[in-house]
Amino acid sequence: MTTLLKKLQTILIRLRFLPVAPGVDWKDEKLRMDLARWREICHLSGSDRNVLASLLGSKKEFRNLFVYRNRARRLYRFWIRLWYRPLDTLFLEAKEIGGGLYIQHGFATMVTAESVGENCWINQQVTVGYRDQTKAPVIGNNVMITCGAKVLGNITVGDGAVIGANAVVVKDVEPGAVMGGIPAVRIR
Repeated sequence: MTTLLKKLQTILIRLRFLPVAPGVDWKDEKLRMDLARWREICHLSGSDRNVLASLLGSKKEFRNLFVYRNRARRLYRFWIRLWYRPLDTLFLEAKEIGGGLYIQHGFATMVTAESVGENCWINQQVTVGYRDQTKAPVIGNNVMITCGAKVLGNITVGDGAVIGANAVVVKDVEPGAVMGGIPAVRIR
């Protein structure tokens, strides 16, 4: 019986994906990186089409990222939202986000950055944004920003850095640094 239910669930996910599927740009390298990263972390298998259908059906954080990736295509973005409601408390307003962004829990999360590099990881209740009227932060590649952290102002977070839980980062972060505290200091 369990196998039958799983097959039925798979069929329903694919049917729901049908109205959105024709607009997917399968050549988009960032989307392909997103799918590869989420596939690995969520332990999914199958074709890109099946993985995308599964992620849109079950991961609201991924829905927000998918809507963001299609921001230049307003009508298609509206169409996506009709079929797959994004998470209301997750805001992706960065000028550029590299491929492979993983958002573990998007609750109460705001990402307003000049840029976010490739293969970054962001947890819940994170704020990346302005400190004043200058520029927003630049986030490097392979950066992890953990729950409750704030990354604010015209700063750069270097590649491979980790921002600890509830840290408040208002100064540049060296590549590979682990930051923690208020205000954040290098702890490793």
